[in-house]
Amino acid sequence: MAVVRDPGTLLLLHPDGQTFEFEPGALCLAFIVTGGRDQPRFETMHRPGDLGRWIQDVLAARVGGLTRPALAHAKQLREAIWDLADATADGEPLPAPAVDELNRWAARPTLVPRVGLDGRGEWARGTTAEQALAEIARDAVALFTGPLAARVRRCEGVRCALIFADASRSGRRRWCSMQRCGNRAKVRAFRERNQKEDES
Repeated sequence: MAVVRDPGTLLLLHPDGQTFEFEPGALCLAFIVTGGRDQPRFETMHRPGDLGRWIQDVLAARVGGLTRPALAHAKQLREAIWDLADATADGEPLPAPAVDELNRWAARPTLVPRVGLDGRGEWARGTTAEQALAEIARDAVALFTGPLAARVRRCEGVRCALIFADASRSGRRRWCSMQRCGNRAKVRAFRERNQKEDES
């Protein structure tokens, strides 16, 4: 079975203007935050080049085949992963249409790794956006069928829709980011304590 790839920490820009760090815990969960599911203000992939930049930034791969159909396919795959992440986080059965879409992409050829002349790993040249999408799909298969599936969680922040895989040692992560939702929860708790003290 494939290993879930951790993309590290992403820097997200919320439409309210706040920038914050987010650790999705899996490549596929990093991919879904490129769009907000029926919320146009969260969409970051408006043009094929936006998809190419994301692949380069997160997967360190320069890809060809950046067309409008490729962008449409990316959004369909993203929607399927959102559906699977929602169901997994809520402990519900996986929706069959999303499973089918994911499996179709996971069956395609993925990026091909190779050793560069500098001794570092790199992706083979001539790769396509579709190969990158297949790579993301296989990561999702590994996540939703592996041990981290039990740690796929929704942020407990008020009105926060972000989902992450908790890879921490303690397994007690609650927030998408301590900078954003975690800090807001602390401020709310502090205000509530002060209010109770004032009323007593």
